[in-house]
Amino acid sequence: MTENIKATNLNGIFILLVDDDTTSLRNLKGSLQELGAKVRLAGNIARAHQVISQKLVHTMIVEASLKDGSGFELIQHFKALYPSGQFYLMSSPSVIESIRQLKVEGIDGFFTKPLDIGLLSSHIAENSQINTTSISKLDPLTELLRPYLIFRSPIMRRGLMVLPKLAASNHSVLITGETGTGKEMVARAIHGLSPFANGPFVAVNCSAIPESLIEGELFGHEKGSFTGAQAQHRGKFELARNGTLFLDEIGEMPLSLQARLLRVLEERQFYRVGGEKPISINLRIVAATQVNLEEAVEDRLFREDLYYRLNVLRVHLPALKDRIEDIPLLAWHFLERAFMELNRQKPFPVLTTETIDTLIRQPWKGNVRELKNIMTRLAVLLPSNVIQISPDFLTAYFPEKLNVNQKINPQQDYQIEEQQADLVEETKNSNIIEIASIPTDEGVFIPIGTTLKDAEEMLIQKTLKMTDGNRTRAAKILGIGIRTIRRKVNEER
Repeated sequence: MTENIKATNLNGIFILLVDDDTTSLRNLKGSLQELGAKVRLAGNIARAHQVISQKLVHTMIVEASLKDGSGFELIQHFKALYPSGQFYLMSSPSVIESIRQLKVEGIDGFFTKPLDIGLLSSHIAENSQINTTSISKLDPLTELLRPYLIFRSPIMRRGLMVLPKLAASNHSVLITGETGTGKEMVARAIHGLSPFANGPFVAVNCSAIPESLIEGELFGHEKGSFTGAQAQHRGKFELARNGTLFLDEIGEMPLSLQARLLRVLEERQFYRVGGEKPISINLRIVAATQVNLEEAVEDRLFREDLYYRLNVLRVHLPALKDRIEDIPLLAWHFLERAFMELNRQKPFPVLTTETIDTLIRQPWKGNVRELKNIMTRLAVLLPSNVIQISPDFLTAYFPEKLNVNQKINPQQDYQIEEQQADLVEETKNSNIIEIASIPTDEGVFIPIGTTLKDAEEMLIQKTLKMTDGNRTRAAKILGIGIRTIRRKVNEER
């Protein structure tokens, strides 16, 4: 590295490199990281769109001629999100020269391949005018919702982007999605961010209460109103006054009760069963269902007027299999929480890359709830001497659930590797990934005359073998960063 390059400081600058030649990308990434930059890779346009939608990006460097389209497609999206961000195109000299003549707006510079790292880094350092201190902070939406929801996937971010504004209103909200996707957690987030946050949050599962009892459960009853009513009983509506009433599985509510619910929502008052005086209410209604209410209305199983009364504001939660970027984050969160509940001593065992890959491949028909249950069972059954959780533990404890043989395509494998590295970096201060060095009497014999580079390769390979290929643990033992060991391994290939 020349003195000119050494003098360049890219500390805190987040750079996204976009090229379908991932080998050259990794080499460029390593050089920029040595100058202090935070670097992310994208192998195609679709992946680049996901990254800039999810993360704060200061600088984009894009191959002008990608296999899945033109780099021009990214300019408008990037500049709309980050008007002061820097957008550069890179390609062969002939391609760059032809693009220059087009005078496309939004391009801040051009670089010809092979890239001159010194020229590139100095140009980025001179032209980056973004406040780099904010790069280490969470996305504002993610930070706001973190007490209730854990996510990093673009599909979740897009779906929840309107949640703060939605919560600030007084209107009813309808939450849709498959079972286990976290509808109650979204309801709690709406309550916590709403004007009703100081009031109670009362949840009722409309499908879990017998039809003969649900009216009394919702509206309460007076003493002596029916046989067995020996005392006055306050219903959920009354208990939720000045707060939020969460009606889960609203699609299962009997038709006979739907008419009364509609009237309560319109008049903002109700009568207890057997009562003569109306009870006024001031509360927020949040309903949830896994049933397609539009179809239920057509089949006359759900009142159309009630549907439109509830469907003022709507949030849809995707299935877990459609948000695979969230699986590592959720798995580690549930596992750590389970270990803490069991009073297990830190440092906690870690999930290997192979285990995370196995979890990502699963269909997750039970969605987030199923993942939580599996992580909890895993924590309970795991032997006390285990320090890393390999896929073998999953197949041993859940052979009927998990498929460890299904393959994933190379692009997804590459994407998962990048997500793993980012997740480890973001949670490096958490005890869930704290790994003690493994004491061992084994060593590496390095003959006299071996070059320093070859000796380094021998040591890395021996350490990786000792850790069963776990790069995070190997990096910890060697005292180097996970990104450094990944770059070294890629160079050896």
